[in-house]
Amino acid sequence: MAVPQYTLIETLPALAAMLSSISDLPNHPPPLYLDLEGERLGRHGTIAIIQIHVLPQNHTYLLDITTLGREAFTFRENLQAKNLKTILESPSITKCLFDVRNDADALFNLYDISLRGVQDIQVMNYAAREVRNGVRGRGPRVMGLAKSIAADCGLNRAALAEFERKKEEGGMIFNPQFGGSYAVFAERPLRQDVLEYCVGDVVHLPTLWRKYHDILGGRGWLRSKVQSATLGRLEDAKGTSVLSGRQKAFGPW
Repeated sequence: MAVPQYTLIETLPALAAMLSSISDLPNHPPPLYLDLEGERLGRHGTIAIIQIHVLPQNHTYLLDITTLGREAFTFRENLQAKNLKTILESPSITKCLFDVRNDADALFNLYDISLRGVQDIQVMNYAAREVRNGVRGRGPRVMGLAKSIAADCGLNRAALAEFERKKEEGGMIFNPQFGGSYAVFAERPLRQDVLEYCVGDVVHLPTLWRKYHDILGGRGWLRSKVQSATLGRLEDAKGTSVLSGRQKAFGPW
């Protein structure tokens, strides 16, 4: 499977061009799909890379936060232009993430960015499984991204095998349990396999969003629960306590 097209953003002129291209996109379906990478991603760690997949362009941008620093969020070409902080905090520009918790925690506590206009695809997945299983109330634990992609992206056997191979290779790159290190995301220049790993997850998010959006359909009560749970996750990122890994496995309701 070929690596999807992407652009590495590591200079301010390149950042300005990207911001210009994503500032005024149609908002239905959601145009922006995000993921973040870093060492101990969260308030006590770092943000090294932000992946932004732009659905109308079918293109992924990898923002080198290690190189650009705080200017990645504050730089704007002129007073009329939007910067990345403006886009991330805009309630009228929809951003989709899979499990927003660590991302929101890192953005707020490290860069004073309050994410708004977010749809959490992991919460949508949880609600969609509730519909499919016919279960209300206390449901199963949340599902991780890799399992969600394998289950719901409709990949053929060859594509699924390639995806799983890439995930396994990625784990060996950064997962300490397999001899890797998350510090690899901050190494410069970025390794090609790291870049491909960063692109590999985010490009599947639009397919997952559409799948769960269609399953939820006109179930307004369940859509309301999804929205409330997502807002709760965003607010928790501003609190003083941080959920542990085991606690994060529990369902959002």
